[in-house]
Formats: sequence, C-alpha cells, structure tokens
Amino acid sequence: MTNSVVALLVVGIYLILASCCIMYMFSKIMKEKYEKEKLLYVSNTDALTGCLNRHAYETDINKLDLKKEWIYISLDLNSLKHINDTYGHDVGDEMICAAAACMMASFGEFGKVYRIGGDEFVVIVTQKPDELDTMTKHFDSSVAEWRGKIVNSMTISYGCVRSLEEDWELVHDIEKEADRRMYASKARYYSDSGIDRRK
Repeated sequence: MTNSVVALLVVGIYLILASCCIMYMFSKIMKEKYEKEKLLYVSNTDALTGCLNRHAYETDINKLDLKKEWIYISLDLNSLKHINDTYGHDVGDEMICAAAACMMASFGEFGKVYRIGGDEFVVIVTQKPDELDTMTKHFDSSVAEWRGKIVNSMTISYGCVRSLEEDWELVHDIEKEADRRMYASKARYYSDSGIDRRK
C-alpha cells in the first residue's frame, strides 16, 4: 500500500470521525434545546386546559405598557361549585376545559389566555383590540352552543377593560376594574336566573 493511499485512508477516517463528532454535538445541542423548551412550556402551561398558567400571567402582566392599546378581560364560570357538588369534579373539569377552548378559539388569535385559578381566567388582547365586539360575540356564541356529556349548558361572566379608556396609574388598577366588572356581570346573572350563588 503506497503512502498516498495510506494518507487518503487516514484523511477519510478522520473525516468520518469528525462528522460523527459534529453529528453527536448537534444532536446533544438539539436535545438540550428541546429539554429547555419543554421545561419552559411545562412551567408556563396549565396542565388541565393547555392555557397559560398563573406563573406566565405574573410574568407577562409586568411587561404590559400603559401607553399602548390592549384589553384586559377577567372571566369566571358561573355555578361551578353547584356543578362540582351535584355531578362531581370530572364534570366541573369538563366545563373548565370547554370554557378554555371557547376562550382560545375566540381570543387566542388576538392575545393570550391564562387560567389563574380554579375557574378564573384572564385574556389579554394585544392584537386588533378594535375588533373586541366581534371577539366577544364569537365567544358568547361558542359558550351558548356548548353541550357537555352530562351538563348541557354553561355560562361565563366577564368584564373587559381597555388600557387607554382612562389614565391608569398601574396595570393592577386595570386588573381590579376588570374584576369589578366581571363580578357585576356575575351578580346580574344570579339575579336574573334566580340561582343562589352560594350553592
């Protein structure tokens, strides 16, 4: 075997080893990236509904700019305690998931949906806020059309606040006002329906 052939073999083996090392390093980097993204997803996602969770909400709300136009929507299911007590938590969970699906279908294209508590949700609309009426009509229609396996209807109270409707001092002032409007809507629901909200 001539020296030139040996040299070519050595170079070939070196190139193969180098390629293997590069492929190994690339796969290791991709695996680490995937694990980080997975961890970030899990830490920011509500396991039951697939919405963003309170951790993501607390992070995002502190980034909101009071000088820009966006909408804060506070939402809460009506009569969930009664559903849980009467039919069990599996049926209540079905309603929570259905509510989340209606929110994501109606608002997800325009902002983010967060589940911040048991049946408490927040939507922050940052895209096309002038289309809020269309979004809420779609949402109301989706909720009205929902039928569950055992319970055949659900209602959701909500309150909307626009970031530019007042000269707010803090983002949390908007949060409080949206909650106030949501609870006023909830009070009207219980008054109109004659349902005892304590049950």
